[in-house]
Amino acid sequence: MSPEPASAVDRVIAPPSAPGVLVEDAGQAAQNLWWDDRDGSLWWTDVEGGAVYRLNTKTRIQSAVYQGAPVGAILPQEDNTWLLFLDKEVAVLDFDRHAPLRSLVENVRFDGDRFNEAIADSTGRVFVGTVRHGRPNGAGIYRLETSGTLAKVLGGTGYSSGMAWSANGETLYWTCGTTRTICRCRYDVRRGALTNRQVFHECLPDEGMPAGLAIDAEGTLWSARRDAGVILKIGENRRLMGQVTLPAKHVTSLAFGGEDHRTVFVSAITEEGRSKIFTLQSPVAGAKLFRSRVASR
Repeated sequence: MSPEPASAVDRVIAPPSAPGVLVEDAGQAAQNLWWDDRDGSLWWTDVEGGAVYRLNTKTRIQSAVYQGAPVGAILPQEDNTWLLFLDKEVAVLDFDRHAPLRSLVENVRFDGDRFNEAIADSTGRVFVGTVRHGRPNGAGIYRLETSGTLAKVLGGTGYSSGMAWSANGETLYWTCGTTRTICRCRYDVRRGALTNRQVFHECLPDEGMPAGLAIDAEGTLWSARRDAGVILKIGENRRLMGQVTLPAKHVTSLAFGGEDHRTVFVSAITEEGRSKIFTLQSPVAGAKLFRSRVASR
C-alpha cells in the first residue's frame, strides 16, 4: 500500500530534492524506466544500443538482461515475466528462470518505425505507442489484449510517448511529441476504449519536447522534457506546480520507486551522447502502476 501523500505544508517545507547521479553510464539512449517492487530493482531500455538493463539498487550491480534488436518499450507482468516490444515482435523475457527470449506476437504489423512507451490498465491489458519518423500522422497507440491480440485505438501522431492513469482509472493522460502536447482521453475499462481526446497541456517553446510521464498520488503529472533538461510538474487544474532542473539536456523518462515510492528515478541523455540515471526525493509518493496480464504460456 502506498504511503499517505504529504500535506501542502510538507511540500512547501520539503520540495523535491536536487538530483543525484545513480548510474553514470546507462547506455546511449536510456528510457522506459520501471521500478520492480518485488526485489528493489530498476529496469530500463537503451533504445539505440539495443539493450535492456537491470540495476539491483541494493548491491548497485548493473547487468544487461537482453541485447539484440532495439526495444521500444518494456512492461512487468503479473507472472513476473517481462514484455519486450521489439521492432516487429512482442516477446516475453523470463528473467527469474533465465529462460531464452520467447516470441509472443510475431510479424507485428503497425503504423510506425518502432514501439515507444507502454502502460497496463487495471485488467492487465496493455497500451503501447509507436513512432514514425518524418510522418506527423503516421503513428499512434495500440491496445494489446490479455489474449495477445493487437489493434490500433488512436492515431494522429508521429511520436507517441509517456502515459499515465488518473486515480479512478477513467482518464488516460498521453504525451504527443509531434504536437508537443499532453492529452487526456476518457477511458472505458470494460471495453478498453479511448474516447474524447482533449489537449490537457500545451508546451511553450522553451519547455522542450514532452517525453516520459509519471503521476503522483495527488494527481500531479511529472513530465520529462527533451531539449530543455527539466521535469515539469502539472496539477490536475492544468497549472504549473513546479520544475526540477537536471544537469543533462534531454530528459527522457521517469518513474517513482523506492520503499516508500517517493524516490524519483530519471533518465537523461548528456551532451556527449551517453545516458545517466538520476534520483531525487519527492514529498509525495507516486501513484500505483499496474502489471500486464498478457498470456505468456
